[in-house]
Amino acid sequence: MDVSTRALRYFVAVAEELHFTRAAERLYVAQPALSKAVRRLEEELGTALFVRTRHSVALTDAGRSLLPVARAAVEALDGWERQARAERDAAARVLRIGYHSAVDPALLSAVTGRFAELRPGLRVELLLNDWNDPAGTVLSGRDRAALLRLPVPGANLLDHEILVREGRYVALPEGHRLAGRASIRLADLRDEPFVALPASSGPLRAHWLAVDRFGTLPKVGVEVHNSEDYFLAIQSGRGIAMVAAMSARVYRRPGVVYRPVEDAPESELAVVWPRGDTDPVLRDFVRACVEASETY
Repeated sequence: MDVSTRALRYFVAVAEELHFTRAAERLYVAQPALSKAVRRLEEELGTALFVRTRHSVALTDAGRSLLPVARAAVEALDGWERQARAERDAAARVLRIGYHSAVDPALLSAVTGRFAELRPGLRVELLLNDWNDPAGTVLSGRDRAALLRLPVPGANLLDHEILVREGRYVALPEGHRLAGRASIRLADLRDEPFVALPASSGPLRAHWLAVDRFGTLPKVGVEVHNSEDYFLAIQSGRGIAMVAAMSARVYRRPGVVYRPVEDAPESELAVVWPRGDTDPVLRDFVRACVEASETY
């Protein structure tokens, strides 16, 4: 028997979600590929791990007994990979940090400058994060930390410090019926088509679609995966989008206007890192983020 770590990771996701589609979204894989991998694992183990019906998924006795073993194996390997990457980075005197495209370059510069004062022998390498999986680079160990908008998938596995709280704006095409107003309320946007983040971004997508305030998913005009497509969709009238005040300052695009949304909850920019990681270098980076944001 030769069970792969990937197969165990897939099993854990399905066992925790008890839903193949949700597990596939969590893992960022196609649902048929996930189902095939789980069936192959069952064949290798010689026993069924799930009872599947048209409407539900449940663990068998074998699945229940395997879950703590598989979860411990996956967590142990993830921890080892993070430690190995941290040791390689320490040897190279570099700290890899992820960031979302909407973070103000002035804030990034202030953070890296303050960190250089705290750790003069270390260099920060900034790496742009994928919209499909905002915190994935931290959870996988590629990055030691990241500057991201909350909420993000995998938040239960992360620690964070909020750096900036700010209001939300709506980005509108220049000729939009609401563009002439000084400010806008959520009720004004209820029937508008929205430009949406990828479905895999989970709670972050729901946050920017204001699902909690609308009470339901608003109409999605188009789903995009990067900032250029985001603003092209707005310029072409395919939808509107809510953004943070920081984004309204950073992203100036011809044909796009920004108006404050009076009753939208604030947006939170945070530095996130793996839960429980107390490495002194990482703690100094978090300190640099907090101190830089205080004067931003």
